[in-house]
Amino acid sequence: MKKKHLLRNLIIIIGGFILLLVILAEIFKNDIVKLAIQRGAKTFDVPLSVGDVDFSLIYRFPLATIEFEDLIMTSDAGINDSVTIAPDTLASIKNLYASVDLWELIHGNIYVKKIDIEDANFKYLVDSLGKTNFDFLFGVDADSIQAEEADTTVIQGVYSLEKLTLTDINVEYFDDFMKFKTSLTIPEVTVKGEVKPQGFLAHTEGEVMVKSIEYDDFQLEDLQKSRLIFDVSAMNDTLDVKELTLDAAGAIFKGKGYVIQGDSLFQNLSISGTDIDLSKSFRFLPEKIKKELALNDLAGILNVSGTTQGYLSPKTLPQFDFNIDLNQGNVQYDIYPAVKNIELSVNLVNGYASRLESASVNVKKFHAETDHSKVNVSALVQNFQHLQYDLVADVSANLQEIKPYVPNSLIQSLGGLVSAKISTSGVLPDSINEAFYDYALNRTKLSVNLAGVNFKMDSLPSVDALSGNLAYAPGNVKLQGLKVKVPDYKVNLTNGYFKSSFKGNISNYKNLSVKLDSLLLALDNQTYISASGNINGLDQVKYQLKSNIQLDMHEIYSMLPDSLANYMSGLITAQIHSEGDFKIDSIADEAMALMFKKSEFKVKAQDVTVDMKDTTINVSALNGLIAYRDDSVFVNQLSGSYSGLDFTADSTYISKVYSAAILNQPEEMHVFGNFTAGDFDYALIESLLNDTDTVLMPEEEMEALMEAKKNEEPYEMKFTYKVNGNVNIKSFKYGDILAEHIDSKFLADISNGTYVAEDLDCDVFGGEIKGGLRYTMTDLPTDTVLRDVLKFRLSADSIDVSRMIDDLQVYLSEYDITKENVQGLLSSKMDGRIVLLNYEPALDSIMMSGNLKLENGALIDIKAITDLKDIPGNNIPNLDNMRFYTLTSNLFIYRNNIFIPKTDIFSNSLEASFLGMYSFNGEYDFHVRVLLGQILAGKVKKRSKEELESGFDPDDKGRYYKTSYLDGKSKAWFDNKNDRKVMDTRIRMNKRGLQVLFAPNLIVYDTGVE
Repeated sequence: MKKKHLLRNLIIIIGGFILLLVILAEIFKNDIVKLAIQRGAKTFDVPLSVGDVDFSLIYRFPLATIEFEDLIMTSDAGINDSVTIAPDTLASIKNLYASVDLWELIHGNIYVKKIDIEDANFKYLVDSLGKTNFDFLFGVDADSIQAEEADTTVIQGVYSLEKLTLTDINVEYFDDFMKFKTSLTIPEVTVKGEVKPQGFLAHTEGEVMVKSIEYDDFQLEDLQKSRLIFDVSAMNDTLDVKELTLDAAGAIFKGKGYVIQGDSLFQNLSISGTDIDLSKSFRFLPEKIKKELALNDLAGILNVSGTTQGYLSPKTLPQFDFNIDLNQGNVQYDIYPAVKNIELSVNLVNGYASRLESASVNVKKFHAETDHSKVNVSALVQNFQHLQYDLVADVSANLQEIKPYVPNSLIQSLGGLVSAKISTSGVLPDSINEAFYDYALNRTKLSVNLAGVNFKMDSLPSVDALSGNLAYAPGNVKLQGLKVKVPDYKVNLTNGYFKSSFKGNISNYKNLSVKLDSLLLALDNQTYISASGNINGLDQVKYQLKSNIQLDMHEIYSMLPDSLANYMSGLITAQIHSEGDFKIDSIADEAMALMFKKSEFKVKAQDVTVDMKDTTINVSALNGLIAYRDDSVFVNQLSGSYSGLDFTADSTYISKVYSAAILNQPEEMHVFGNFTAGDFDYALIESLLNDTDTVLMPEEEMEALMEAKKNEEPYEMKFTYKVNGNVNIKSFKYGDILAEHIDSKFLADISNGTYVAEDLDCDVFGGEIKGGLRYTMTDLPTDTVLRDVLKFRLSADSIDVSRMIDDLQVYLSEYDITKENVQGLLSSKMDGRIVLLNYEPALDSIMMSGNLKLENGALIDIKAITDLKDIPGNNIPNLDNMRFYTLTSNLFIYRNNIFIPKTDIFSNSLEASFLGMYSFNGEYDFHVRVLLGQILAGKVKKRSKEELESGFDPDDKGRYYKTSYLDGKSKAWFDNKNDRKVMDTRIRMNKRGLQVLFAPNLIVYDTGVE
């Protein structure tokens, strides 16, 4: 019994003691808590103070509650800052309330029912050395803090926070080291969570606002009033974001989804950013950075949205799908034109496999423009392991905008519009090679349009008004509407057209086949070039080409320098056809063969006039057709005027132009034609030979040319050539000599130095001459002079002797004979041979024979005749003016002498015959037989003694006289038979000598012309 009472009393005492303790604790709870806080602050060296404290273990049992007012943490570390709260205050909390479940605490669990924090202020400071105002709490410098090893202890018990509420929280952060300062306000944030040995879960939601923010020289005023709204949960390895919204500078950024951490990170997220104003973002940057970036302006509204779903590991990527849209974009970089109205729409995905192989970037739209230029692009890029691309671009550029940014040393002027459209697609190989060029060209389309383009480069002629459209599609190229002006050359191309197709690959150019469907280049008026053809292979080339060319010579004249031409007009058209094959490496060697062996062409002139400063190439009224084919040139109906000389050439050909002349092979080039000329004055040739306008080459250039000639191999002409045909000349004037209506067959065997005229017919000296000529040029290496031989056979009819002598007066002046001395109409047949030395007749070489007839003539004041007056008893009348109706003569020229075997003169008053000789040195010796009219009538006087002693037959009724000029002495006297016989013998002997050396019948005047 006593034991029971003892136990009861002990329990009562203990219970009462406990109750007393509880009562005392309740009564002195605030003082106890304050004392605990002060002791704790002192123990841990934390300057912490508190105002009122309300602590209860019974009031809400089994919950223990505590409430603080004016809880303040301070620091005396001497951190300088510029925040608005007290300099030594680290944190202050106006009200802090917490409640804990005691019952759970007894069972080893911590269950926090509620924590409310209201009206709190926090301040975190970092000085210029990186030291913070919280470093003293750790007892070491912030720089010396080392990372602790992760705590792997298994959590025991349950830790639960039912609700933590933060209301009206202000955070001040100032980092002098980073030059960063911000002030944040948290209107309300709630947090709850639970930690168990099996895992944990947590949830928080609330809002954070930026009151102010500063960073270095950045202008961040637009970030003030930024708001962050969040609703985030976490459970073990899963983070679930129900809402994450940031409203900053007018832009709205949102995030939503969850992330699971495991061996690989799994994520399912969606993010977006709307109304992102790049102009505000650009304003953030300091002027220094803007200058470093050379950005003068940046603007635009950017919208971004996307999702990611899947695993992230070193080998895999989550599947993502992002969209980027930009509108009203503007950017101005450095000194370059401002780019405005930028629009961009891009989609980025990594596809079904969540790898680079299935990833793609789809640029749905890109648009940008300047004041005068713009660009539009759409593109799709896929499979970044083996890049696939699909591009469409449309560009329009005003070159005048570009010019200020191109060095003047490169381009002096630039302007005009250029627009281009391109579309291409394909797969990009690991390395770019020739095969890829073929692949890309086969999958690309291109269109380039030029309008009014002009440019001027230092070393090139300026180009104006360049316009046209170039289109390329696989296997086809087309250029149309091409127009261009080249002022330096006065060229104005008004229409250019080009269309071509090709088969094969550029990389295998040797087998490339090109078809030229059409080519046209046309100038202002009538000048144009057109062509078509085929080319097979660009190594062993096989080609076919057809071309038409028309030149408006007046248009060509406008392009030439004033120093070159005076005037040009007319049309020249040409047709060219060429077909052949050649090795591209040997094109220079084969060019001539292709031109002359594999080509045909026709050239037609229509009323062409060329008046050049170099008058040697002047021509006017040129018309006709020239054709080339089969190694021959054909000329038909060619006519014109050269330096006033009218000419024509018809039915003319030149054979073996290439095989003989151009290749310089031992073959004969033959020219045949029918030629006519108008009034030809030999003075024209003399003017060309003595052209005083020839510009002499400077001495230095002449010396250099001569030095170069020394190293050249002398040209040896191996081919021969001849020209024959028919020629008709309206008139030919040589000095005072005028020959008209000249018609002849001719041969010019130039290689052999032989020139022949056959069936020559012309009107000259008032009469007509017919016959043939043969002129041979002898080229002897030992000759110091040019030696030529002229042979001729001529017949003359009704030649006016007076006119002939007058026209030849310059050549007869030394023989004291004028047109007044001889009169009458001359007819003659004569063969002759003359040697010319340096184109001057060698008198001692002249050999001639023939006859002549002079009708209705007169010999006036001929010394050899007038001297007969001094003979005694001479009854011959009018010796100083001997008129007759016929004079016939046989004569020949040999060894500087004119021999006259017989000359007969018939008149009303007498008949006379002459024999004798006349020397080119002026000497003569004539024997005359005269039959006077009186003798013929039987009324003559008795003969004189001298006549009777002359040895002539007394029955001969003629009178014989002799007149001579020998050794400088004149003599006229009665003739005698012996002297006459001596002269006759001399004439016959010289005749035989002439016949030995000169056989006219053996001379052939054959031109080969039928």
